[in-house]
Amino acid sequence: MVEKPRVLFVLSEGLQSTVIDSQVLQHARAFRNLGIAEFSIITLACTKTAYEEAEEHLQRAKDVAGCDVMILRGVRPGWPLSEFINGCKLAKFVSQQGIEFDKIHARTDYSAALSTVLARKSKKGIIWDCRGDFFAERIDRLPFGLKRFLMTIIVGAVYRRRLKMIERTAEAAIFVTTVLRDRMAKFWGTKKAVVIPGAASERLFFFDEELRQSVRARLKIDSDELLLVYGGSMIEYQKFPESLAYFDNLNANDLKVHYLVVTNQVEQAKRLVGDRKNVTVLSALLEEMNGYLNAGDAAFMIRDNLPLNAVAFPTKFAEYGLCGLPVIMNSAVPDAAKLAQKAGNYVNCDSGVALESFSHSERRQVARYYRARVTKQAQAQAYAGLYQVN
Repeated sequence: MVEKPRVLFVLSEGLQSTVIDSQVLQHARAFRNLGIAEFSIITLACTKTAYEEAEEHLQRAKDVAGCDVMILRGVRPGWPLSEFINGCKLAKFVSQQGIEFDKIHARTDYSAALSTVLARKSKKGIIWDCRGDFFAERIDRLPFGLKRFLMTIIVGAVYRRRLKMIERTAEAAIFVTTVLRDRMAKFWGTKKAVVIPGAASERLFFFDEELRQSVRARLKIDSDELLLVYGGSMIEYQKFPESLAYFDNLNANDLKVHYLVVTNQVEQAKRLVGDRKNVTVLSALLEEMNGYLNAGDAAFMIRDNLPLNAVAFPTKFAEYGLCGLPVIMNSAVPDAAKLAQKAGNYVNCDSGVALESFSHSERRQVARYYRARVTKQAQAQAYAGLYQVN
């Protein structure tokens, strides 16, 4: 029997985010179950609060991932030479723990940059998992002025240095969209690169008629009532107020509609909702989201037309697709918009009241389309090629 490659998954975002659940923990479990690789996960927690929160979530993370998950206390990314300091901490920790691995899967450019220290010491290859454009994320939302000018210079210098570190050491790169791959081409050159969109677990996300009815009954949603779903944070670029305006427009046209808001920022969401009727705001674990999405008739993914969104492919979008939901969106996330248009579940957010729920057969058809493209199983061979030990 051929021994499976051992992958050390490195991230620097703690453990409390649902994004980590879907993009890291579920990733490790899925590809272990598919026989692609064995995993160990190390997450840097770069503040005291992040470390304490990671410790609080550690056992659940291990249960979700089905592998060893470890927390390493790091220094803040804003510190001078933090990549080198945290890189040395990582290399020392791996040595002390006796962790054996064949490849380093580094999520984000910061994790890839700090992993270069371990890669040089161990002579193991880094797979750079590029999820977005760090420069755009830091600059795009700043107002024009002196602060933006200075930040452009500082962040640009940091970003270029980081990318050079990665380019010199990493052996392959994963880009989450074609737009991101093309934007990074001038830094990455002709080295191995694959485009793998954000995926969700088909074990956790699927369309089920009985589940839909039971969750709607629990939420007290009538059979003839449209249920809109928002899943995400209250961060400005996710455009929650715009989704409320869409909901208000439906109400103004006397449509029977209810709005379900699922967010970790419940109090902030309630403040924005105000005194609107027929709105439910709650928080949920990743494992609970499938029920709410099945109950829904459409979901929101409206974004600002900014470079940071142009390169993105939100995991939430994959979850919506696997549940067969129409997605009320714009074209600010091009790869996702193109996929939704091909799948037939794209709803233009500027289309006014032109919104009808899909039949059960239509939802199953949409879900099949996404299962063939944005699930771990659909992407298994691409990852197997990256993890393969030469």
